[in-house]
Amino acid sequence: MNNVDIKDYAAYVGITMLMKGLTVSPLKLQKILYYEQAWHMVGFGRDNQLFSCAPQAWVNGPVYPEIYYIYKDMVPGMCDHLKMENFLSEGESPNDKEKKLADKMNLSDEEIALTERVIMLYGSRTQNQLILLTHSEKPWSEMREGLKPYDYSDREISLDTMHDYYKERYDRNRAK
Repeated sequence: MNNVDIKDYAAYVGITMLMKGLTVSPLKLQKILYYEQAWHMVGFGRDNQLFSCAPQAWVNGPVYPEIYYIYKDMVPGMCDHLKMENFLSEGESPNDKEKKLADKMNLSDEEIALTERVIMLYGSRTQNQLILLTHSEKPWSEMREGLKPYDYSDREISLDTMHDYYKERYDRNRAK
């Protein structure tokens, strides 16, 4: 398994969510990417992270700055909904683009299935629900220690902490 280009993966997730009738805003997309990275490491091993970059612990939760700068100006505000055309080139169909991106990223059937499960698990939640959820979890809160709620931070969230935290949750739920 190789690291995929986070820009391609963000577009893939955005298209997939919209095709499923789910809303996606720049802010919500950030949270979905964060959970995709976390659960990918749980499913395929810590050394098999999805992207080479780690999210940063921003005020509203985990953020991949590269993705932030791509999508921030596509809508009036970070909470406004993106549209299919934000992810497509002129004349491109969503199905064709989704397949082209999956092929380009060389995602296995298992990786595509996990991507879909994460989208279904988190994609129906609002961005505010996702903010509150990430704020209640160790990986983000650990990197915000000592900061005031609205302090800027570019601290990277530990991929080890992400893996360990969600793996522990997964193992605990499997034991029930």
